[in-house]
Amino acid sequence: MKSPQNSDAYAMNIARQVIAAALALMLISALIPARGETIDPEDDAWLSDTIILDDPAYFIPEEEAPLPVITSVGKNNVKVNGVKSKYKLVRYTIPEQLLANDDTFLRLMIEAEKYIGYPYVYGGSSPRTGFDCSGFVCWVFRQSGVYDTGRKGANGLYSLCTDIPAEEARPGDLVFFEKTMGSDVKGITHVGIYVGNNMMLHAGDPVGFADLKSEKWAKKLYGFGRLPID
Repeated sequence: MKSPQNSDAYAMNIARQVIAAALALMLISALIPARGETIDPEDDAWLSDTIILDDPAYFIPEEEAPLPVITSVGKNNVKVNGVKSKYKLVRYTIPEQLLANDDTFLRLMIEAEKYIGYPYVYGGSSPRTGFDCSGFVCWVFRQSGVYDTGRKGANGLYSLCTDIPAEEARPGDLVFFEKTMGSDVKGITHVGIYVGNNMMLHAGDPVGFADLKSEKWAKKLYGFGRLPID
């Protein structure tokens, strides 16, 4: 049988537990809105405690994808259907800033770089066959989605273009040549894609870069043209 002293302590302990439970219920009731109660969106107190989901302070910005390196360095001549170019590739890398400045040019170069080292094949217009100069240009513009040239020769491509003075040429313009098939062949006989810095990317032998200031190309330069790209 419990002593009177133990009984009093037991009763006091029970009382404390009841009081604590009552206080907890009161606190919970204060924090939970009554049924049917709505929050006024214009209530300053509500706004001060709310995170606005489109607030940039609550998001980590996505890092921009690094630009691809468009280069012939480390590439070799590619054999297609038993045909392989005999000349060496010109080693060149397009400056990153030129790619960053123009998304259209970047799209063209991402597509064009795939075929660096492919052989020159007269009449060729796809990776399966190899490329001639106009076949390469048409393929790159069409497959990149930049402009649908159709399948045209160098003269046909020139007819689509607006003439551009050399000093206004920009990466992605076309560059045209004459007398590349001999002095007896009149008119435009070669075309490449201008990539800035007096360089072009074209279907030479093999597909690759070429210096427009070199004697081979400077004396045969016909002019620059710009396709009607939106």
